[in-house]
Amino acid sequence: MLNTKPALMITVFYSIGQGKSHYTVAAVDTFLKLLKDHHNIRIRRRWMFQCLRDLLDQGYLKRRPRHLNDGNGLVTQIPSMISFTLKGVAWLVKMGVDGARAIHKSMLSYLNKGDNRFPSGDDYDDGSWRPSDPKERKRLEGLLGIVTKSI
Repeated sequence: MLNTKPALMITVFYSIGQGKSHYTVAAVDTFLKLLKDHHNIRIRRRWMFQCLRDLLDQGYLKRRPRHLNDGNGLVTQIPSMISFTLKGVAWLVKMGVDGARAIHKSMLSYLNKGDNRFPSGDDYDDGSWRPSDPKERKRLEGLLGIVTKSI
């Protein structure tokens, strides 16, 4: 079970489209199938929800619940929109996942367009990764510039 969370992060990444999109609306069953097919990991839905909760709490992912309202007052929950945060994308780059830089670039271009839909700039970068010491902040911002460059 120790490899479940990194494999889940990579699975979420591949369901997003390897940089072609900046969010996913895949259902939990889709994630379970991708984990089984690509990583040979079989887990139950409850553990999947716990892993997603842990990744959300750590700040790697951001989630936006979605609902459909019909004309009769019936509300139906549909799969949430899941997007990476800057911290999550940096982790993927650190793990050496192919296309992680592409998703970072795609997300930044989306945010620079000023589109107010999900994810917003605050969803992507809440500032929690920035240290309070100015010297450390400058050093990390320099490293971030290196991370986004092609090798």
